[in-house]
Amino acid sequence: MQTQALAASLLVTLSIAGVAAQSWKNTAPESFHINTQIVAGSGGVASGMDLKVERYTSDADHEALVAALKSGYDNLVTALHKAPTIGVLTVGKRSLDIRWARFHKEGDGRRIIAVTDGPIFFFGAGAVDAKPTAGFDIGVLEFSVDTVGFGKGRMAAAARVKPGGPAGVQLDDYSGQLVELTSVSRNVK
Repeated sequence: MQTQALAASLLVTLSIAGVAAQSWKNTAPESFHINTQIVAGSGGVASGMDLKVERYTSDADHEALVAALKSGYDNLVTALHKAPTIGVLTVGKRSLDIRWARFHKEGDGRRIIAVTDGPIFFFGAGAVDAKPTAGFDIGVLEFSVDTVGFGKGRMAAAARVKPGGPAGVQLDDYSGQLVELTSVSRNVK
């Protein structure tokens, strides 16, 4: 299942602590243009968005958020709202603060995970029989980029993250499926 793969990726990034994990070709501030697509049942959405990371999460802030996650989802959401804003995700005219972002080396490139302090959108929430949106309070983006800055990934647009599941971190998305990040390109200054 896609959410298990993203949860495993999130767990790997959460478990990588220390300066070495974040010092490898740390290029912040940096920004990315991302094209997205999700198709399910009788509907679909495609969108473009921009992610700007001013700096990556410090080790101290990272450890505080990991501790909050271990003590429960509500504590994680509270800790995220208290964490410093380190970037912004812009979708159309709407912007969401990035409160956690980390990366690790992957081959010659990097795998980057960023967490917003609110849901990005609720795919399927407009249906007559839609389930309640309460409890899906954050967004999680995960993507890989090569040395040039091109890549792809996936996103839980309205997520709930908690300890547990086969990967050690359980990630649930409101829609039940992840949004494909069909193309990611690092903006050149």
